[in-house]
Amino acid sequence: MVANGEVFAGYLIERQLGRGGMGSVYLAKHPRLPRMSAIKLLNREMVSDQEIRARFEREADLVAQLDHPNIVTVYDRGLEDGQLWIEMQFIDGIDAASVDPTKLPPERAVQIIGEVAEALDYAHGNGVMHRDVKPANMLLARSTGGKGERVYLTDFGIARLRDDGGHLTQTGTFTATLAYASPEQLTGASLDGRADQYSLACSLFWLFTGTGPFAASNPAAVIRGHLQEPPPLLSKIRPGLPPTMDAVLAKAMAKRPDERFASCAEFAVAARRALASPSSPAQPVAPRQYTGPGMQTVGPQTVGPQTVGPQTVGPQMGMTGTGPGNPIAPPRTGTGVPNAGPMPTIGQTPMPMSVRAATPQPMQQPMYPQNSPYGQQTGYGYRPAQLPPQRKSNTGLIIGIIVGAVVILLIVLAIIGSVG
Repeated sequence: MVANGEVFAGYLIERQLGRGGMGSVYLAKHPRLPRMSAIKLLNREMVSDQEIRARFEREADLVAQLDHPNIVTVYDRGLEDGQLWIEMQFIDGIDAASVDPTKLPPERAVQIIGEVAEALDYAHGNGVMHRDVKPANMLLARSTGGKGERVYLTDFGIARLRDDGGHLTQTGTFTATLAYASPEQLTGASLDGRADQYSLACSLFWLFTGTGPFAASNPAAVIRGHLQEPPPLLSKIRPGLPPTMDAVLAKAMAKRPDERFASCAEFAVAARRALASPSSPAQPVAPRQYTGPGMQTVGPQTVGPQTVGPQTVGPQMGMTGTGPGNPIAPPRTGTGVPNAGPMPTIGQTPMPMSVRAATPQPMQQPMYPQNSPYGQQTGYGYRPAQLPPQRKSNTGLIIGIIVGAVVILLIVLAIIGSVG
C-alpha cells in the first residue's frame, strides 16, 4: 500500500480510490502535466504470478489501442520497485454498482447501457472483447464544466483479442463475474462480442431491479439459471416497467448467441424503444380503474404497467394510456371484441369505453362531464345510478272523475224517471 503524500514512479499520491483482490487504485498528480490520474497498482505478492502479471500488462496494451469517449483511457504503464502500475484517466464519479436501482429512473438505466453498448461495439470492431461487463465496471462521471454526464467502461483486465488463441487463465479457472457471465463463458465455448451483449443485458436487469437475473446463494443454481432458465419477468419484479422490455431482455439473453441482437447498440436501441412505447397483447378482460387528465382511451385491451413520459402508470386494464412517445392504438373491430359499455368512474369523472380514440381535452379540465348518470365502481360491481324522480301522471285521476260523474248523472236520471 502506498501512503498519501508519497511519490510513486514520479506521481504524487493523494488518496486511495479503491482496492480489489488484485491491487489498488490511487488518485495521483502527474509529475509533469497539470492533470490528475488514476494509478492502478498490482499487489506485490502477485507480481511473481506470471499469469496475473501478463493479464495486468495486457490490460494496458489493449486499452491503449482503443480511443473512444466511453472507454477509460490508458496513458502509461511500468514497473517501479518491483510493482507493476498503469496510469489511467481519472473519472470523477461513481460506478454503476453504487447506485440504488430503486431510485434510478428506468430512462437513466437504459442511457447507461446505451453508452456502454457504444463502447463495447467499438472494442469489438477493433477485435477486443471485454469479457467482464458488469455495473461495477461502468463509471458514471459527474457533470462538470458545462458537460453532461458520461458513462465510461473500465477494467479490461481479462479482456482478450478475438483472434488470440493464447489463454491467460489456467485450465478450470473462471475469471468473469458469475452473476453476469454468458452461457458460452460458463461452458468454455468460443466467444465473440455477443457474450459481452449477454452480460450487458444482465447488467441492465440489475440496474432495473437491484439483483441479477439468476441470483441465488448457491453458485450452481446461478450457473443453472444462465444455462437453462429464461430470465425472470421484469414486470413482476419492478411494477411500472413495460412488458415489452421482457422480450428485449429475453432476446439479448438468449442461450444461443445467434439468437441475440446483431450488436450491443442494437440491443440498447430496442430497450430504449420498449421503454418509450410499451405495449402488450390485447385480451378482453373486466375493466379496472384508471384515468388521468388529458389521456385518451381506446378499445378494450389489456396492458401491463407502463411509463408514460416521465410518470409511471400502474397496472391497468380496459384501456391504453397515451402520452409522449406512446402511440394511440387503432380501433379494434370484429368478432370477439366486447361491446362498448360504461367504464368505472374515478371520483366523479366517468370514463365511457369506446372503440374510437377520444378527443384529448385540456389538462386542467376533467376529461368527461361531471353529471354523468353512471354510478361509481364499488368492488366487483357498480352502484345503480341515482336518477331524478319522475313526475306522476294525472290522466288516471281525470278519467276516474269523469266516470264517476257519468255514473252519478245516470243514477239521477233514473230516479227522476221513476218518480215521473
